[in-house]
Order: sequence, then structure tokens, then C-alpha cells
Amino acid sequence: MRFTSRVCTIGFVAAALSLGSFAGLKAASAADLKVVKFGSVGGMTDAPIYLADEAGLFAKAGLKVDRQRMTSAPNLMTATATGQLDVAGISITPGLFSSVQQGMQLRIVGDKQSLRPGVSATRLVIRSDLDQGNEAKNMQALKGKKIAVSAKASSVYMLLEDLLKKHGMTFNDVQVVELSYPNMLPALTSKAIDAAVDLEPFLSRAMSAGAVKVVSDLSEFVPPTGSTIVPLVYSEKFANEKPEAMAFMKAYLQGVRMYNDAIIKGKDKDKAIAVIAKYANVKPEIVREAFPAGLDPDQRVSKEFLDRLQTFFVQQHYLRSTVDVSKVVDLSFADAAVKELGPYK
Repeated sequence: MRFTSRVCTIGFVAAALSLGSFAGLKAASAADLKVVKFGSVGGMTDAPIYLADEAGLFAKAGLKVDRQRMTSAPNLMTATATGQLDVAGISITPGLFSSVQQGMQLRIVGDKQSLRPGVSATRLVIRSDLDQGNEAKNMQALKGKKIAVSAKASSVYMLLEDLLKKHGMTFNDVQVVELSYPNMLPALTSKAIDAAVDLEPFLSRAMSAGAVKVVSDLSEFVPPTGSTIVPLVYSEKFANEKPEAMAFMKAYLQGVRMYNDAIIKGKDKDKAIAVIAKYANVKPEIVREAFPAGLDPDQRVSKEFLDRLQTFFVQQHYLRSTVDVSKVVDLSFADAAVKELGPYK
């Protein structure tokens, strides 16, 4: 098989890892590339895909990534479970766990977006006119007030509960409403809501407008190594296509490391921002001003956090029972890529 032999012989040269060498890689001819259908809600957290694609890493692996934008986690999950998508970034919802109970063989293979101490693109914000100057006073000021979340059946809802507990509060002390991210800023400025667990790039836009102040980045409630809130998911069919699945993970991992080098460490940052802005169709200033999303450079996924999350879903009656997380998580692709490329430094 032509693809297999090529993947086995490809060497990802060191220049491929430099954002200054985007033009230095020779892409394979279009006729030779295997199309991989990748789905997500889009935006800046697709940065590793953008960077790896711009650097020619997918083409060097014999792949062409067909990016498809979908509006919700359920749509992404259905498309991945039915094989319409090969790979997807899917928010962790009860449906991801219940799909396993229903016999769907979706595989969490890596990290698409995570929180870790000091790195979080998801934060609780309060209306500027309600800001009391520090976290403790702001949390008390929110008693009886409306806090928006994108969905109650989500990881951010659990993290909000953790923050409330820290300050001696429960969900009974506030009014939690569901609201899409694009609608949070208008609701905050009109005073229809008082606070929100917001996400980039909407978060920075709200701050630039002077509408909100950050209360917490929520990262203190995750393991020290971080926790995935949007995993990278393979369809059963794609996971069984070993050469392609391995090649995709290797190129994606290199894109993740480019992102960390540039956005977290500052290496070739301007070039990375330009690429992300171009593919995400936003202004470079938005990328530059945004709080960076966590992307684990070794693609670790905390099974402990996933267990805690599904237990929370059961407690909230969004899930009937827990599942064996080992049936959902398959890090063999990431482990193989890290073994070949070495641990991130």
C-alpha cells in the first residue's frame, strides 16, 4: 500500500517544528493525500491544526485535513460515531459517556483544549459595575444573581460548583442560566445576566468593551498537570486505520508543540498569531489579546478528572451511571508519537 510505505519512511525534519520554516516543507501531490475529515466548532482552539497544516506537516504525512465546522457537541459526536467525521474536538458532555454505554466506540485520544494552572481560556467574569475588587467579595456579590453557562451538562458547570463550594455557596445561592457564548456579551451589557463562564474569543471581546472583570480562571480545580475539557476524539473506523491515525496524531502533536512554543513561550509568536488569525478568520489583535487555551504538548488526558466529571453528571441526573473510563480513553497514538518525537521540553 503506497500510503503505508510512505508513512513508515517519512522523517519529520527539525525545520518542520520552526514557525519560521513554513515554506520549507515540500507537500506531496494532492492525488496521493488521504483525506481526513476533522470536525469542531471552529475558532482559535483549532490552532494546532492550523499551524501543522500551514507548516505542511499533514501533507508530509500523506494527509489532507478537511476541516468541517459544526455548531454543537451532540452534532459532532453523532457525525464521529457514524463515520461522517474521522476526528473531532468534542466538549465533554454526558452524551460522550452514554455513547459508550450504547456501544459506540468513540475514542478519546488526546487533548483539544484543557485547563491547567495559569493557562485557561475559560473564566468566570462579573459585570464591571458589580466588581468588588477580589474573588471572595465578587462571589458573595453574586448571591441571588444570574450566572450564565453555555450548558449545565458540561465540565464548566462542575467547575462553577467547585468555585461556589470554595466560598461556602451552592447552586441554590445563585441563578444559573444557559446561554450561548455569542449571546453572553449582549446579555451582560443589557444587565440580563450578572456573570458568565465565558470562553475566548468572546471573553477578550467582553473585557475590551469594559463590560466585565475576571473573577476566576477556574484552573485551581483541576489536577496540577491540567485537565482536558475538549478532547480529541477518533471514530472507531479511523482508530482502526493505524497508519493514518498514527500519522495524524504525530502531525497534530507537532502543531500543539508549535502552539506552546509560540503562544506560551513566545517563540515566533507573531508568525503563529498571523497563521491562527488567518485560519480562524479573526483579527490578529484578538488572538494576541486572548487568554491562551491549554493544549497539552504530550497529549496527556487525566482519567481522574474524567471520572470525577462523569460522577458529577450522575449526581446532576444527566447520566444514569458511570462507565469504565479506560473504555473511552486510548492514548496509544499519543504515546507512540511522544516516543518518536521525545517528551516536550
